Amino acid sequence: MDIKILGYWGGYPSAGGATAGYLIDTGEGQILLDCGSGVMSRLAQYTSVDRLDGVILSHLHYDHMADIGILQYAAVNAIRNGRMKKKLLLYAPDEPANILNTLHGDHTEIRRIDPSRVIRLAGADIEFVSVSHTVPCYAVKVTYRDKVLVYSGDTSYCDALVELARGADIFLCEATICEGSVHTTGAGHMNASQAGMIADQADVKRLVLVHLPGDGDLEYMRQSASEIFSGPVELPDTSVLYSI
Repeated sequence: MDIKILGYWGGYPSAGGATAGYLIDTGEGQILLDCGSGVMSRLAQYTSVDRLDGVILSHLHYDHMADIGILQYAAVNAIRNGRMKKKLLLYAPDEPANILNTLHGDHTEIRRIDPSRVIRLAGADIEFVSVSHTVPCYAVKVTYRDKVLVYSGDTSYCDALVELARGADIFLCEATICEGSVHTTGAGHMNASQAGMIADQADVKRLVLVHLPGDGDLEYMRQSASEIFSGPVELPDTSVLYSI
């Protein structure tokens, strides 16, 4: 399973960057996990909408879904020109309903995320757990054969995330709060030390900090997580292909 980080900034991107977006390739198919601001232009470097088995939105905040409408434009074009035979498959929470309602159309099949169900996309089993954010939000676990990716979504510290991440090969964990940063009020988010705490308690193999503040001291954040989690702690790199 390969993971390409398309964007990792929280709230809004730095110059030339993108907010949350992760392309997962199992070898049997592709999944787009979140589709934030700037993600569509990055996605086009690696794949096209007709090659996606599905899209998952962890929650309906614009830094995780700002480019979904643009992806839908691409789907409309691909359907009209015969490159896509099916609608774009989109998994998302059903709240806030007024935002979800803007995503309906003849081009998209929307399925509500149900944390009681395991779904299958691109040959992978995908599980969801509700986490603690300011709107309904789901952490996501992707298991392909014996390899596991866990993505925290946006959340404050919660035990449910520890359980979901247990033993993960790679853990993409939000770390929005940073000392000296004025990026966020902190509601529904964690700092790097808390991300390291979850990684340590869950005994993950590799931690990558994501959803970072544009005015944060990122190396300080990495070191803060490393003081708690003894395994590899990394800052996200859009030039790297993460393989597990």
